Amino acid sequence: MEDQDFLLGYACWKSMKAIMKAKVSAATLIFCLGMANSLTCWKCLSREGNCMETNTEVCSLSQDSCILEIKQFFALSAVTVKQGCGTSNQCRRYLEGHAGLLYRGMYCCSSNLCRPLNFNVSRDGSRNGVKCQSCIGSTAECGQDVPSQPCYGSMDRCVQISQRFLPGEELEPIIKGCGNSSFKDAVVAYQIGKDFAYIDQKVCRQSNCNNRNVTDISSRQPNGLRCYTCRGSEDGECARDRLQLLNCTGAMDQCVHVIKKSKGLPVTIQKGCATKTMCDSNQGIYFNLMRQDYYAKCCKTPLCNRAESPSAPVMLTMGTALASWLALIAWK
Repeated sequence: MEDQDFLLGYACWKSMKAIMKAKVSAATLIFCLGMANSLTCWKCLSREGNCMETNTEVCSLSQDSCILEIKQFFALSAVTVKQGCGTSNQCRRYLEGHAGLLYRGMYCCSSNLCRPLNFNVSRDGSRNGVKCQSCIGSTAECGQDVPSQPCYGSMDRCVQISQRFLPGEELEPIIKGCGNSSFKDAVVAYQIGKDFAYIDQKVCRQSNCNNRNVTDISSRQPNGLRCYTCRGSEDGECARDRLQLLNCTGAMDQCVHVIKKSKGLPVTIQKGCATKTMCDSNQGIYFNLMRQDYYAKCCKTPLCNRAESPSAPVMLTMGTALASWLALIAWK
C-alpha cells in the first residue's frame, strides 16, 4: 500500500510539475487533487477491535467516513469488529439493535485514522488453553481462514453455527466462537411453501476445530407427511381458507405453526414442515437466538397444523421454544 501511494504521489507530482510547463488533462488534475484530500481509515476484521499499524486503506472520493461495525453474540465468546472506509449514510441507515442475544451496531467518524468508538472485549476467567475461530458474518468474512482467539474460563469448546433463512429475511449465515458445555450439536430444518431453511450447530473440543466449511443441508425425499403451509403477516394470508398443502421431506416429520404475539394475542404467520428440534424447549440455541415475540408449535399427524392459533395461556407455556431462524431476520 505504501509503495502504491508513493508511486501515485510521484506521478501526481510529475503531472503538477508539467502543468507549469504544458498541457495536462483536467482529469489528471482532478485525480491528483482528489488524492490529496482522500480520507484514510483503519481496515481490518478482528475480535479485539484493533487493527495493526499497517492495516489502512485510502477511501474513494465517495466515501466520507471511517466505519466501525460491531457484531456480538453474547451466548458465545463471539465478536466481530469490522473497520474500513464507508459513508455517513451507511451509519444513518444501519439498523442497530438486539435480536435475542445478537447485537449489531455501526459507528462513523470523518477524520484520518479516527476510531469512532473504543471497543473492549470483556472476558470471564483466565485462559483455558483452547483457541477458537471467532467471527460473525458472511461466508466470505467467516471462512476457514478466520484468525483464532484464546478462550477463557468455562468457554472450553469451539462452536460454529451455519444458517440459511427464508428469502427476504436478513441473516448472519455464520457465527463462530468459544462456548461452554451447554452447547451441543443441533440441527433444525424447516420448509415454508417452496422455501427450505436450516440451522446447523456444531461443537468440538480441539483448538480451531470450528474451521469447517459452511454446512449445506439439502431437502430430502418425501417422507409421507403432509402439512398445511402459508407465509404472511397479520392480514389473513394464513386464514384457513387460504392454506396450501405441502409434502414434507427427510427429517422434517412435524407440522409447524410459527406464531407471533400481536397486542397480547397469538397470530399464526407461517405454517409448514419442520424437524422436531424446531419446537424442543431443551435446545439451548433457541433460547439464545429467538425473537421474544415469536414461538413455534409442532404436531406430528398429517394436516394437524390447520387449527387456529392457541389461546394466550397455551401460548405462554410454549413461549420458550421458537426456532432460531427468526433471530437474525430484518431488524424491525
